[in-house]
Amino acid sequence: HANLPRRVRIRVPATTANLGPGFDCLGMALDIHDDVYVSIGEMQQAAEAGLEGQYHALVRLAAGRFFQAVGQEPPSLVVSSERRIPLGRGLGSSAAAIVAGVLGANALAGGPLDSAAVADLAAAIEGHPDNSTPCLYGGLQVCVMDGERLAHAQVPLAAELTAALYVPDFPLPTHETRKLLPAALSRADVVFQTSRTALLVAALATGQVEHLRLATQDRLHQPARGSVFPAMWGLFDAALEAGALCAYLSGGGPTVLALALGDARPVSKAMEQKATSLGIKGEARMARPSAAGARVLEVG
Repeated sequence: HANLPRRVRIRVPATTANLGPGFDCLGMALDIHDDVYVSIGEMQQAAEAGLEGQYHALVRLAAGRFFQAVGQEPPSLVVSSERRIPLGRGLGSSAAAIVAGVLGANALAGGPLDSAAVADLAAAIEGHPDNSTPCLYGGLQVCVMDGERLAHAQVPLAAELTAALYVPDFPLPTHETRKLLPAALSRADVVFQTSRTALLVAALATGQVEHLRLATQDRLHQPARGSVFPAMWGLFDAALEAGALCAYLSGGGPTVLALALGDARPVSKAMEQKATSLGIKGEARMARPSAAGARVLEVG
Protein backbone atom coordinates (compact mmCIF):
# COMPACT_ATOMS: atom_id res chain seq x y z
CA HIS A 1 0.00 0.00 0.00
CA ALA A 2 3.04 2.24 0.28
CA ASN A 3 2.68 3.53 -3.27
CA LEU A 4 -1.07 4.31 -3.06
CA PRO A 5 -2.00 8.00 -2.80
CA ARG A 6 -2.97 9.54 0.55
CA ARG A 7 -4.85 12.56 -0.78
CA VAL A 8 -6.90 13.36 -3.89
CA ARG A 9 -8.64 16.42 -5.26
CA ILE A 10 -11.75 15.86 -7.38
CA ARG A 11 -13.58 18.48 -9.43
CA VAL A 12 -17.31 17.78 -9.80
CA PRO A 13 -19.81 19.78 -11.88
CA ALA A 14 -23.29 20.97 -10.97
CA THR A 15 -26.09 19.23 -12.87
CA THR A 16 -29.59 20.14 -13.88
CA ALA A 17 -32.00 17.21 -14.00
CA ASN A 18 -35.42 16.47 -15.52
CA LEU A 19 -35.36 19.46 -17.95
CA GLY A 20 -39.15 19.49 -17.61
CA PRO A 21 -40.60 16.14 -18.67
CA GLY A 22 -37.51 13.91 -18.42
CA PHE A 23 -38.18 12.94 -14.81
CA ASP A 24 -35.40 10.77 -13.31
CA CYS A 25 -33.91 10.13 -16.77
CA LEU A 26 -32.46 13.37 -18.21
CA GLY A 27 -29.64 15.41 -16.72
CA MET A 28 -27.04 17.88 -17.95
CA ALA A 29 -23.74 19.04 -16.48
CA LEU A 30 -23.16 22.78 -15.97
CA ASP A 31 -19.89 24.73 -15.75
CA ILE A 32 -20.28 25.38 -12.01
CA HIS A 33 -17.89 23.18 -10.01
CA ASP A 34 -16.98 22.02 -6.53
CA ASP A 35 -13.44 20.94 -5.68
CA VAL A 36 -13.45 18.19 -3.06
CA TYR A 37 -10.36 17.02 -1.16
CA VAL A 38 -10.39 13.51 0.28
CA SER A 39 -7.44 12.37 2.34
CA ILE A 40 -6.64 9.37 4.46
CA GLY A 41 -6.44 10.74 8.01
CA GLU A 42 -5.10 9.34 11.24
CA MET A 43 -8.01 10.80 13.17
CA GLN A 44 -11.77 10.94 12.66
CA GLN A 45 -13.11 14.17 11.19
CA ALA A 46 -15.00 16.21 13.78
CA ALA A 47 -18.76 16.42 13.16
CA GLU A 48 -19.70 19.55 11.20
CA ALA A 49 -22.98 21.37 11.50
CA GLY A 50 -25.37 22.51 8.77
CA LEU A 51 -25.56 21.82 5.05
CA GLU A 52 -21.78 21.84 4.58
CA GLY A 53 -21.46 19.17 7.27
CA GLN A 54 -24.13 17.10 5.49
CA TYR A 55 -22.24 17.49 2.19
CA HIS A 56 -18.96 16.25 3.70
CA ALA A 57 -20.80 13.42 5.49
CA LEU A 58 -22.28 12.36 2.13
CA VAL A 59 -18.80 12.32 0.53
CA ARG A 60 -17.62 10.04 3.34
CA LEU A 61 -20.73 7.84 3.14
CA ALA A 62 -20.21 7.35 -0.63
CA ALA A 63 -16.52 6.57 -0.09
CA GLY A 64 -17.54 4.04 2.57
CA ARG A 65 -19.98 2.40 0.13
CA PHE A 66 -17.15 2.19 -2.42
CA PHE A 67 -14.83 0.37 0.00
CA GLN A 68 -17.70 -1.96 0.95
CA ALA A 69 -18.32 -2.69 -2.75
CA VAL A 70 -14.69 -3.60 -3.42
CA GLY A 71 -14.38 -5.58 -0.16
CA GLN A 72 -11.79 -3.34 1.47
CA GLU A 73 -11.70 -2.07 5.02
CA PRO A 74 -12.57 1.65 4.78
CA PRO A 75 -9.80 3.94 6.02
CA SER A 76 -10.52 6.98 8.17
CA LEU A 77 -11.13 9.83 5.69
CA VAL A 78 -10.92 13.58 6.10
CA VAL A 79 -12.97 15.62 3.63
CA SER A 80 -12.84 19.33 2.80
CA SER A 81 -14.19 21.30 -0.14
CA GLU A 82 -14.25 24.53 -2.10
CA ARG A 83 -17.88 24.71 -3.11
CA ARG A 84 -19.62 26.74 -5.80
CA ILE A 85 -22.69 24.53 -6.27
CA PRO A 86 -25.52 25.84 -4.04
CA LEU A 87 -26.60 23.20 -1.52
CA GLY A 88 -30.09 21.74 -1.63
CA ARG A 89 -31.28 23.95 -4.48
CA GLY A 90 -31.87 21.46 -7.33
CA LEU A 91 -28.41 21.73 -8.90
CA GLY A 92 -27.09 18.30 -8.01
CA SER A 93 -25.06 19.10 -4.89
CA SER A 94 -25.81 15.68 -3.38
CA ALA A 95 -24.82 13.90 -6.61
CA ALA A 96 -21.61 15.96 -6.68
CA ALA A 97 -20.80 14.85 -3.13
CA ILE A 98 -21.56 11.21 -3.96
CA VAL A 99 -19.52 11.23 -7.19
CA ALA A 100 -16.63 12.94 -5.38
CA GLY A 101 -16.74 10.29 -2.64
CA VAL A 102 -16.81 7.33 -5.01
CA LEU A 103 -14.21 8.75 -7.44
CA GLY A 104 -11.98 9.90 -4.60
CA ALA A 105 -12.10 6.53 -2.87
CA ASN A 106 -11.48 4.75 -6.19
CA ALA A 107 -8.36 6.89 -6.73
CA LEU A 108 -7.13 6.27 -3.17
CA ALA A 109 -7.63 2.52 -3.69
CA GLY A 110 -5.62 2.49 -6.93
CA GLY A 111 -8.61 2.49 -9.30
CA PRO A 112 -10.20 -0.98 -9.00
CA LEU A 113 -13.54 0.17 -10.49
CA ASP A 114 -13.97 1.28 -14.11
CA SER A 115 -16.14 4.29 -14.95
CA ALA A 116 -19.24 2.16 -15.65
CA ALA A 117 -19.00 0.52 -12.21
CA VAL A 118 -18.44 3.96 -10.62
CA ALA A 119 -21.57 5.24 -12.42
CA ASP A 120 -23.65 2.25 -11.27
CA LEU A 121 -22.53 2.71 -7.67
CA ALA A 122 -23.13 6.48 -7.67
CA ALA A 123 -26.65 6.01 -9.11
CA ALA A 124 -27.40 3.33 -6.50
CA ILE A 125 -26.33 5.62 -3.65
CA GLU A 126 -28.26 8.60 -5.07
CA GLY A 127 -31.37 6.50 -5.79
CA HIS A 128 -31.83 7.94 -9.30
CA PRO A 129 -29.22 8.33 -12.05
CA ASP A 130 -30.16 11.67 -13.64
CA ASN A 131 -27.72 13.85 -11.62
CA SER A 132 -24.90 11.43 -10.84
CA THR A 133 -24.45 10.29 -14.47
CA PRO A 134 -23.99 13.74 -16.10
CA CYS A 135 -21.92 14.73 -13.05
CA LEU A 136 -19.57 11.85 -13.84
CA TYR A 137 -19.52 12.00 -17.64
CA GLY A 138 -20.45 15.60 -18.47
CA GLY A 139 -22.82 16.74 -21.21
CA LEU A 140 -26.50 15.88 -21.50
CA GLN A 141 -27.16 12.27 -20.52
CA VAL A 142 -30.21 10.07 -21.05
CA CYS A 143 -30.20 7.58 -18.17
CA VAL A 144 -32.15 4.33 -17.93
CA MET A 145 -32.01 1.89 -15.04
CA ASP A 146 -32.24 -1.76 -16.12
CA GLY A 147 -32.57 -3.38 -12.71
CA GLU A 148 -29.29 -2.46 -10.98
CA ARG A 149 -27.49 -1.63 -14.22
CA LEU A 150 -27.33 1.86 -15.64
CA ALA A 151 -27.60 2.40 -19.39
CA HIS A 152 -26.82 5.92 -20.54
CA ALA A 153 -26.36 7.76 -23.83
CA GLN A 154 -24.92 11.23 -24.31
CA VAL A 155 -26.95 13.63 -26.42
CA PRO A 156 -24.88 16.00 -28.58
CA LEU A 157 -25.92 19.64 -28.11
CA ALA A 158 -26.21 21.16 -31.58
CA ALA A 159 -26.84 24.75 -30.45
CA GLU A 160 -24.56 26.97 -28.34
CA LEU A 161 -26.85 27.22 -25.35
CA THR A 162 -26.45 29.45 -22.32
CA ALA A 163 -28.33 29.12 -19.05
CA ALA A 164 -29.82 31.72 -16.74
CA LEU A 165 -30.53 30.43 -13.24
CA TYR A 166 -32.53 31.93 -10.43
CA VAL A 167 -31.47 30.27 -7.18
CA PRO A 168 -33.87 31.05 -4.29
CA ASP A 169 -32.17 31.23 -0.91
CA PHE A 170 -34.23 28.42 0.63
CA PRO A 171 -34.00 24.66 0.01
CA LEU A 172 -36.83 22.56 -1.41
CA PRO A 173 -35.87 19.12 -0.02
CA THR A 174 -36.23 16.57 -2.83
CA HIS A 175 -37.24 13.70 -0.53
CA GLU A 176 -40.11 15.86 0.79
CA THR A 177 -41.41 17.12 -2.58
CA ARG A 178 -41.19 13.64 -4.13
CA LYS A 179 -43.95 12.60 -1.71
CA LEU A 180 -46.29 15.10 -3.43
CA LEU A 181 -45.89 13.53 -6.87
CA PRO A 182 -48.84 11.62 -8.36
CA ALA A 183 -48.70 7.84 -7.87
CA ALA A 184 -50.22 7.19 -11.30
CA LEU A 185 -50.71 9.06 -14.58
CA SER A 186 -53.54 8.83 -17.09
CA ARG A 187 -52.77 7.52 -20.56
CA ALA A 188 -53.13 11.08 -21.90
CA ASP A 189 -50.54 12.30 -19.37
CA VAL A 190 -48.15 9.47 -20.26
CA VAL A 191 -48.39 10.43 -23.95
CA PHE A 192 -47.90 14.10 -22.95
CA GLN A 193 -44.69 13.22 -21.03
CA THR A 194 -43.14 10.75 -23.48
CA SER A 195 -43.84 12.90 -26.55
CA ARG A 196 -42.27 15.95 -24.94
CA THR A 197 -39.26 14.05 -23.61
CA ALA A 198 -38.63 12.62 -27.09
CA LEU A 199 -39.09 16.06 -28.70
CA LEU A 200 -36.72 17.61 -26.14
CA VAL A 201 -33.91 15.16 -26.91
CA ALA A 202 -34.46 15.55 -30.67
CA ALA A 203 -34.59 19.36 -30.46
CA LEU A 204 -31.37 19.59 -28.45
CA ALA A 205 -29.53 17.06 -30.64
CA THR A 206 -30.54 18.75 -33.91
CA GLY A 207 -30.52 22.38 -32.82
CA GLN A 208 -34.24 22.86 -33.49
CA VAL A 209 -34.47 25.14 -30.48
CA GLU A 210 -37.87 26.54 -31.50
CA HIS A 211 -39.36 23.33 -30.02
CA LEU A 212 -37.81 23.74 -26.56
CA ARG A 213 -40.64 25.72 -25.00
CA LEU A 214 -43.18 23.01 -25.84
CA ALA A 215 -40.69 20.19 -25.20
CA THR A 216 -39.96 21.24 -21.59
CA GLN A 217 -43.61 21.14 -20.48
CA ASP A 218 -44.35 18.63 -17.76
CA ARG A 219 -47.35 17.13 -15.95
CA LEU A 220 -45.53 14.81 -13.56
CA HIS A 221 -43.45 16.78 -11.05
CA GLN A 222 -43.64 20.53 -11.78
CA PRO A 223 -47.37 20.94 -10.90
CA ALA A 224 -46.80 19.25 -7.52
CA ARG A 225 -43.69 21.28 -6.76
CA GLY A 226 -45.37 24.46 -8.03
CA SER A 227 -48.07 23.96 -5.40
CA VAL A 228 -45.35 24.33 -2.72
CA PHE A 229 -43.40 27.01 -4.65
CA PRO A 230 -46.01 28.95 -6.67
CA ALA A 231 -43.52 31.72 -7.60
CA MET A 232 -42.01 29.16 -10.00
CA TRP A 233 -44.71 29.87 -12.61
CA GLY A 234 -44.05 33.61 -12.50
CA LEU A 235 -40.32 33.02 -12.94
CA PHE A 236 -41.01 30.78 -15.97
CA ASP A 237 -43.17 33.50 -17.55
CA ALA A 238 -40.61 36.25 -16.86
CA ALA A 239 -37.82 34.19 -18.46
CA LEU A 240 -39.88 33.39 -21.57
CA GLU A 241 -41.01 37.01 -21.99
CA ALA A 242 -37.34 38.09 -21.82
CA GLY A 243 -36.46 35.81 -24.73
CA ALA A 244 -35.60 32.46 -23.14
CA LEU A 245 -36.12 29.35 -25.28
CA CYS A 246 -37.58 27.48 -22.29
CA ALA A 247 -37.73 27.55 -18.52
CA TYR A 248 -38.11 24.67 -16.10
CA LEU A 249 -37.59 23.67 -12.48
CA SER A 250 -34.05 22.34 -12.12
CA GLY A 251 -34.18 18.90 -10.48
CA GLY A 252 -36.37 19.07 -7.39
CA GLY A 253 -36.03 22.86 -7.29
CA PRO A 254 -36.37 25.54 -6.19
CA THR A 255 -33.84 26.75 -8.78
CA VAL A 256 -35.46 27.81 -12.04
CA LEU A 257 -33.28 27.34 -15.12
CA ALA A 258 -33.89 29.00 -18.47
CA LEU A 259 -32.00 28.17 -21.66
CA ALA A 260 -31.14 30.87 -24.18
CA LEU A 261 -29.09 31.44 -27.31
CA GLY A 262 -26.31 33.97 -26.84
CA ASP A 263 -26.37 36.40 -23.93
CA ALA A 264 -28.59 35.11 -21.11
CA ARG A 265 -28.23 38.28 -19.00
CA PRO A 266 -31.60 39.81 -20.01
CA VAL A 267 -33.29 36.53 -18.99
CA SER A 268 -31.39 36.43 -15.72
CA LYS A 269 -32.30 40.06 -14.98
CA ALA A 270 -35.98 39.46 -15.78
CA MET A 271 -36.15 36.51 -13.37
CA GLU A 272 -34.37 38.54 -10.69
CA GLN A 273 -36.87 41.41 -11.06
CA LYS A 274 -39.82 38.99 -11.02
CA ALA A 275 -38.51 37.27 -7.88
CA THR A 276 -38.13 40.65 -6.14
CA SER A 277 -41.70 41.60 -7.09
CA LEU A 278 -42.93 38.26 -5.68
CA GLY A 279 -40.95 38.68 -2.46
CA ILE A 280 -38.59 35.80 -3.22
CA LYS A 281 -34.99 36.29 -2.09
CA GLY A 282 -32.22 34.60 -3.99
CA GLU A 283 -29.47 35.00 -6.54
CA ALA A 284 -29.39 35.14 -10.33
CA ARG A 285 -26.52 33.19 -11.90
CA MET A 286 -25.32 32.29 -15.36
CA ALA A 287 -23.88 29.03 -16.59
CA ARG A 288 -23.24 27.01 -19.71
CA PRO A 289 -23.69 23.31 -20.38
CA SER A 290 -20.41 21.58 -19.57
CA ALA A 291 -18.90 18.85 -21.74
CA ALA A 292 -16.51 18.00 -18.90
CA GLY A 293 -17.62 15.64 -16.19
CA ALA A 294 -16.00 14.86 -12.85
CA ARG A 295 -12.25 14.43 -12.85
CA VAL A 296 -9.47 13.65 -10.44
CA LEU A 297 -7.22 16.72 -10.60
CA GLU A 298 -4.51 15.89 -8.08
CA VAL A 299 -3.27 12.71 -6.52
CA GLY A 300 -0.68 12.85 -3.78
